[in-house]
Amino acid sequence: MSLDLTKEIIEEIRHRCDISDVISSCGVQLKRSGSSSFKGLCPFHQEKTPSFHVDTARQSFHCFGCGKGGDVFRFFMDKENVDFPNAAQILASRCGVMIPEKTDGKKEDPSKRSERDRLYAVNGEFSNFFCRYLRDNPNSPAARYLVQRAIPKDVVEKFRIGAVPDSWTACRDYGRSLGFSDADMITAGILRQKEDTGRIYDQFKGRLAFTIENEQGKPVGFSARTLEAKPLDGRKYVNTPETPVFHKGHLLYALPQARQGIGRLKKAILCEGQLDAIAFHRAGFDCAVAPLGTAFTPDQAKIIRRYSRNLILAFDADNAGRKAVLRAAEILLPLSVDLQVLQIPGGKDPDELFAHGGSNAVAEALNNTVAWMDILRETLPEKFDLSSPVGRSQAAAFVAGFLKLIVNQVELEVYTKEAAKILDISESAMKSELSGAVRNNFINQDKTAAEKTPTAKTVKKTGNSTALTTLLELAVADGNTGRALAELLPPELFNGNTPLENALNMAINAALNDEMDSLQDELKNLLIESPCPEVSKAIFQPAAFPPEKREKAMMDAVNEFLNSKRKKDTDDLLLKLRSASSDEEKMKILQELQNATLNTERNPVL
Repeated sequence: MSLDLTKEIIEEIRHRCDISDVISSCGVQLKRSGSSSFKGLCPFHQEKTPSFHVDTARQSFHCFGCGKGGDVFRFFMDKENVDFPNAAQILASRCGVMIPEKTDGKKEDPSKRSERDRLYAVNGEFSNFFCRYLRDNPNSPAARYLVQRAIPKDVVEKFRIGAVPDSWTACRDYGRSLGFSDADMITAGILRQKEDTGRIYDQFKGRLAFTIENEQGKPVGFSARTLEAKPLDGRKYVNTPETPVFHKGHLLYALPQARQGIGRLKKAILCEGQLDAIAFHRAGFDCAVAPLGTAFTPDQAKIIRRYSRNLILAFDADNAGRKAVLRAAEILLPLSVDLQVLQIPGGKDPDELFAHGGSNAVAEALNNTVAWMDILRETLPEKFDLSSPVGRSQAAAFVAGFLKLIVNQVELEVYTKEAAKILDISESAMKSELSGAVRNNFINQDKTAAEKTPTAKTVKKTGNSTALTTLLELAVADGNTGRALAELLPPELFNGNTPLENALNMAINAALNDEMDSLQDELKNLLIESPCPEVSKAIFQPAAFPPEKREKAMMDAVNEFLNSKRKKDTDDLLLKLRSASSDEEKMKILQELQNATLNTERNPVL
């Protein structure tokens, strides 16, 4: 299922959301500095003097300190550490824009959309109900359990932890009082129906309820923990079953609460359970998430990778925990993740570590993580007889099965050398085993997962970026500049490798096609995909040149750009000449150099 984010819907969201309101709601204190402008301390870098400016007329922001800028989408993506579809969905819900969904390129059946909306409503109401019941019953088993675990009220509220009445019909009766049908409550997993008798009863009776939210922060289900030493059904946890809005393998507990922390701390922590994730948050490491009582899935891995490539696995330190680490490594290595493993002394889990040692103990453990390869090293003597040639060969094949999943060639070479040392074999023997592993299904993992993983686009710095920045600011401010640049700078001079070049091309085309009115929105769309301080500044504060000096500023920048371009072309040809292997190739390059020199003489800079 995907969102049908058309250009029209994106524009509607952008125009309905007041950027100053959105920025203020994210904790940035803004002070009015003009009729349509505000300023405040930048949320993206440390500063004492405000350099963060918001222009409500342009519906854009720009920080003159760190260079970040763009529209409401760009701000929300950077501040909340979410991708564009999630930012669009959250902002749309705030401003009342409905985004249709599509399946396999076709718009979805409205009846299915209606069912999901009803399930969101059911889960949202029962999350409130469970939280309220816990708050109003301080002597309930759930409340006493939380006191025993020393989990404070603010943490309970932050994670929407609640209690379910110890009754077979309390949830059913409450839902009916709100007008929910039994069918919807059964589909949502709040109620169950016995197949033999048809009797309907409460699913989570008498349990502690952890609200499970999707990436947008909407309650979609629950993970309910028993408060009995020996529950009648033998289940410690009962999770919401699969529903149209609850897909266990696609969800991570505490992700909405961890998004900003992951962005700020530049890492994510993957735990085994909800209480472990909560313990990290309480210790000040609000970047922890957890799967929902099942094995870690490829879909969950892709979600985490969108937020950070630095991941710490905080699993139990026993054999089962080591196996879980290696299973996770199989999924994560193709995604170019920097994978570290937390090892807690004494075999404690993170919740116990925090309970006994507090934040300092957690911080110390996080400062002493080990690489995933160290866990693999510990596993080998348990699985193979490393004293025999056959056992060592089997171990090499096992290790190669992991190495073949590594996409980055530098990382692969480093780990291959390390593996050879671990197994006490030559590096060439390890490489030979690795080559064979590519054809071996010892670990069946498809590397295409990595190719599909979105990665952040980096801005390529070039020697002529200053000139291009000046030209862009001039072209955004005045369509006449764009039309003049179309004559002075042929399109083939721009390869479109950078957002700055793309933006200048867009400005020139807008001037030629009399579309200057829509240029700023087009540039804002470019910033959503490719953040660039120069483009942001051009939108927020176009050309600081007085009209009478714009032509000279344009010609100076054009000359600087052409000089830089010609120098780079010459340097590239000289580099090719040095690496040419045949006389024929060298003669061809020399001819190109001569032609370039002649062109410079015939067409000097202006």
